[in-house]
Amino acid sequence: MKVTALTTVLHEIDNLLIRNIPVTSTVVELDDKMLAIIDTGMYGNPGLLESLEEAGYSPLDFSLVINTHIHPDHVGGNRHFKNARILISRQELAYERDFAARLRESKDPAAGLHSMGRHVRDQEILLARELKKLTEAYPADKLVGDPEQLEFFEDQPLLPKNLSVVSVPGHSIGSRAVILQDKSRAVLVAGDALYHRDLWRKNSAGILHYNADLFMNNARRISRFRGIIIPGHDRAFDNHSRRYLEEDTFYL
Repeated sequence: MKVTALTTVLHEIDNLLIRNIPVTSTVVELDDKMLAIIDTGMYGNPGLLESLEEAGYSPLDFSLVINTHIHPDHVGGNRHFKNARILISRQELAYERDFAARLRESKDPAAGLHSMGRHVRDQEILLARELKKLTEAYPADKLVGDPEQLEFFEDQPLLPKNLSVVSVPGHSIGSRAVILQDKSRAVLVAGDALYHRDLWRKNSAGILHYNADLFMNNARRISRFRGIIIPGHDRAFDNHSRRYLEEDTFYL
């Protein structure tokens, strides 16, 4: 099994939540030669297609897309994978539709977030405004892909051998992590359930989490994983040595 962690950054955007933030997409060559990708980066970022081409891949060659969650910086490239099954959470799709509608209708984003159970600190007022702009410009249900391609975790879709999906809600209501396993090593692709090797420990940007306490509980759980972790916004690292991998491509 060959694993490649691709990091893309979108500079040409005015939203502070997205601009200059690295986003990780994970390409997996499974043992039966099937190609899968976990998360597809931010909408409008040419970096994903460029990185795939440099690695020798075409989006049309992929038969499986798995989205750890459906925030726009993780599903933005889904539309390129026209031959793939796309796996998302039905619960999350419904929640994000409602969340975006309620936030768009709110004249005060901070008050709107508070009404949905998110505590907004004084220093997060600007982030609340940026989050509202993000939901208005990039509605999740428009980004996830062709409805005919969609399959839902809740329906227990067929998964390739040596790949499993676990529920880790908190950052989003339906967050999933993907585990890749061979006889001796394991990889956990965390998405934003553990978005960075170190920064998740800080109590920052809690308004971005569906449930900050649940997020912290699951992040701690993931942080005890014995193997390689690929975060949603950071490079892959060995969780035993706590060191980043020297190469973005490795084998199981």
